[in-house]
Amino acid sequence: MDNNNSSKLLKEFVSQTMKDYFEKLDGHPVDKVYDLVIGEVEKPLIEETIKYCNGNQSKSAELLGISRGTLRKKIKQYKIT
Repeated sequence: MDNNNSSKLLKEFVSQTMKDYFEKLDGHPVDKVYDLVIGEVEKPLIEETIKYCNGNQSKSAELLGISRGTLRKKIKQYKIT
């Protein structure tokens, strides 16, 4: 699968998930949706990327498009082992 198709699939998944989320709110107030989504997505994103890279933090950081230092900070922040 090329990056365009992969990106499109992810974008569609996120879009549908957010639509479902807002529908299920059924008028209940909500705020800080950005923080909510990032908080729910970032940890598994990092965990699965590290697994995919067989624990190699340099490769994981490169794949994520962040520095190794930032990755290490996130690993500590989320207590990823």
